[in-house]
Amino acid sequence: MLFAKKSLAYSIIAGSIVLGVLVVLAFQPWGPGLGPSFSPARIALAYVAAFLTLFLPGIIVAMLFVRDKRFKMPLIRAREVKRTMLSTYILTAAAVVAAVYAVGGILTGVNIDLPALITGFTATYFGAAVSLIAWFVGFFVRWAIGGAPWLRTALLVPTLAMIDSGTWALASYAYWRIVRVSAKYSVVRVALGIIAMIAIHMYGWLCIYAGVLNPAPAAIAYIAFAFSTWYPTAVMFIILGALIGEAMYRKAKI
Repeated sequence: MLFAKKSLAYSIIAGSIVLGVLVVLAFQPWGPGLGPSFSPARIALAYVAAFLTLFLPGIIVAMLFVRDKRFKMPLIRAREVKRTMLSTYILTAAAVVAAVYAVGGILTGVNIDLPALITGFTATYFGAAVSLIAWFVGFFVRWAIGGAPWLRTALLVPTLAMIDSGTWALASYAYWRIVRVSAKYSVVRVALGIIAMIAIHMYGWLCIYAGVLNPAPAAIAYIAFAFSTWYPTAVMFIILGALIGEAMYRKAKI
C-alpha cells in the first residue's frame, strides 16, 4: 500500500512539473509577447510555473517525508510521536529557522545571500517538511521587515514564497533520499545530495525568476548580474550550511 501511494505521489509530481513546463513553453516568456520585465502577464505566468513545478511538488514530497519512517527527524526520540506536517516539532522548528532566515535576508541587500546558509542547514538537518513551511512563511516575514529590497512589486511576494519553499522542500527531499536512505555514511552521497540541492535551487531562481519574469535579453543580463554578485555566495552558503547540518545530524546519532 505504501509503495502504491508513493507511486501515485510521484506520478502527480511528474505530471505537475511537466504541465508547468508545457505552460511556460506555450507562452514563450523569452519573447516580447508577454510584455516587459515584471509585467502583469509575466507575474501571472510565474505564479503558475512556481505552483506547478515547485510548490505543489514541494507539498507532496514534504508529506511523503514525514510519513517515511526511514527518515529519523532530529530531536524526536519517542517512537510513538505523531508524524504529521502540523506536528508541534515541525511547526516549532519551522518558526525558529524562518525567523533566522528572515533576519538574515537583510544582508542580501549588499549581494550576500546569507539566507542560503540557513536554508542549506535546514534542508539537511530538519528535512523537507520544516523547509516547506519555514520558507513559505519566512519569505513573507523577510519581505515585511525589509529583507528583500530587490523585490520590485508586492504582487511577487507569494510567487517568491512558493519558489523558495518549493525549491527547498524538493532539494531537502532529494538530499535525504540520496544520503539518508542508506544507514552507511558516504562522502560521495553527501556530495551528490548537495549537487542536487544546488541544481534545484538554480532552476527555481534562474529559470522562473529570471527566465519567466523577463524577456531573453533582460533574463541574460540578470543571470550575468547574479553570477557576478550574489549567486556565488548562495552556492557557498548552501554548501556550508548543508555540511553543518549533516555534521550535526550525524553527531546526534539519530
